[in-house]
Amino acid sequence: MICEEVKINLHDYVDELLDDSTKREVEKHIRNCDLCFKEYKKMTVFFDQLKQLPALINPPVEILEKVKSELMKIQSVSSISVPQIPTANSRKLMKEKEKQQRKLLKDRSVVKKSNITKRIYKKPYSPAPTVEIKRVLLTVLPLAIIAFAYFLYDFQKYNYPWSVVSLSGNPIISGRPDKSDKWDQGETLVTDETSKAAVQIPKVGTMEVGPNSLLVLDKAKDGVNLVTMRNGKVSVINKEDMPDFTLQLNNFEIIDRGGKFDLENLSVLGAKLKVNSAFVEILYNENSYIVNENHTCTLRKGFRPGIPVHQNASDSLRAAIESFDFQNGGEASVEKIISLAKEEDMLTLLALIPAVTQLQRQIIFQEISNRFPPPESVTRAGIIRLDKDMLYRWWEEIEWQL
Repeated sequence: MICEEVKINLHDYVDELLDDSTKREVEKHIRNCDLCFKEYKKMTVFFDQLKQLPALINPPVEILEKVKSELMKIQSVSSISVPQIPTANSRKLMKEKEKQQRKLLKDRSVVKKSNITKRIYKKPYSPAPTVEIKRVLLTVLPLAIIAFAYFLYDFQKYNYPWSVVSLSGNPIISGRPDKSDKWDQGETLVTDETSKAAVQIPKVGTMEVGPNSLLVLDKAKDGVNLVTMRNGKVSVINKEDMPDFTLQLNNFEIIDRGGKFDLENLSVLGAKLKVNSAFVEILYNENSYIVNENHTCTLRKGFRPGIPVHQNASDSLRAAIESFDFQNGGEASVEKIISLAKEEDMLTLLALIPAVTQLQRQIIFQEISNRFPPPESVTRAGIIRLDKDMLYRWWEEIEWQL
């Protein structure tokens, strides 16, 4: 289970509404993911505070007296009867009364044709007793307090505007050229061929924006810092161990997992992702892909993320991976990749396993095992059937040794 799935299920997990299988997956994830554990702690603290609110709230006496007084006025007005006018010609009066009623109904024909009005005026208003008013207040006030408390909790998570400083030229924020400005949620940041900018992202770090770039700040909030990249080049430099930042490009979500990385959109050729430290996670079609430090990855629209390649990989290996990813290289490309892979390319082979046939998985498993034996909790059968936990544990075992 990945972080996004855990965020969706976290509320039900705290409320103990999940089935046993999903509950175990969430527990396993938050034990190993500091970011999701932090969200879990925030939510539990929030609900613990709500539990301390009194079950019943007694409204002030002044409010009850005022409501009671208003109700009494309405009741007294409705109880006033119209006095009968003494007359000898009562039949004539009755006819006049019926005539006036028919005229009144005719004048209100527009109201009669409105279904909404019919529902509103179907029954005359009957004031509720004072006891009912108390009951309504006792029900509504706690809900209002909870809603207000959640609003404050949610509002505290917002962390915009972001600061933008011009490094050269004149970056433009939603049509505002300036040497230094603020970037608000929903606004665009544009640079031309002569301009660059540095963006200070609260609780994340710095994002340097290169020339000819177009970015949109979709969300600026703890847990959901999201920027959509239309074009250009960015470099993300962290100041936090667990930053919370996502770059969206086409159908790819590039999630910062503590890694310093560069992303350059080359249009027709796709985008190039280069990870300089730690690692970056890519979400695509609900699948997760990991790119480790000192590795690059090609992101081309209409294709899954390319197989990560070590920065020191040979040109021949890069060409074989390019052929496999985007040119239907097939089995011949896989065989060439395996034959060209060196020890530093073992994470490339591991990333290749989910994309090849079952027979090819067995060959790759043996090739990696010769250099980096899998930990005891990882089995050949588990890797062949693409067990996600086993693939990740083997990735961790190899990653720290490279």
